[in-house]
Amino acid sequence: MLEAGPLDMFYGDSHVIQGVTIHVGAGEGIAIIGRNGVGKSTLLKGLMAGGPTVRGPVRHDGEDISGLSNFQRARRGIGFVPEDRRIYPHLTVAENIAMSAHSARAGVTPYGLDEVYAFFPMLGPLAGRMGFELSGGQQQLLAIARGVFARPNCMLLDEPTEGLAPIIVEEIADQLIAMRKTEQTTLILAEQNVWFARACTERLYLIDSGRIVFEGDWAAFDSQPDLRERYLAV
Repeated sequence: MLEAGPLDMFYGDSHVIQGVTIHVGAGEGIAIIGRNGVGKSTLLKGLMAGGPTVRGPVRHDGEDISGLSNFQRARRGIGFVPEDRRIYPHLTVAENIAMSAHSARAGVTPYGLDEVYAFFPMLGPLAGRMGFELSGGQQQLLAIARGVFARPNCMLLDEPTEGLAPIIVEEIADQLIAMRKTEQTTLILAEQNVWFARACTERLYLIDSGRIVFEGDWAAFDSQPDLRERYLAV
């Protein structure tokens, strides 16, 4: 589905991502985990051509997309939900979701709003509410729903649990799991919350100072408890 690397990513002279290689199969979920500031968000933005200077190949469905812009990647079926959500404050929930229809792949019909509300039932009663009237958790659900609306085959989801109450985190996990199970959507999740990452994905990459220090499934990660202490403990 998506293969990338070795990748190097830069902000000016700052070499943020260093020699990173990742791959995710069709319908698979992988997590990019690590402490705050180690390069997780930069990696996702680079995969979407959304910020850093990127050196190295990115392939989607077997084709090199390294030279494509972010909107061209979106129209190939790569959805991106950024860390800062970017909700349009003076559009309603329904209007925010419908905006993403512009990124649908050729020949692919976006979901109906009722279908999206079935994935994220908390949003249905809020359909007419303005973006600025939503809580942080509601905004995050809206951002994910907007990302799903155009039927991407690969979703990049950046730090969706940051600053949210545990009950909202559980709600997002349940709804994301149900959506992936129904639609077989490929997921690349950048996250600090290990519980959430484990619930939503099958494999992980542990990143530290812009480099991958561990790659494997969650059982392999659990078999090396020193990894959590060394790379995740605050």
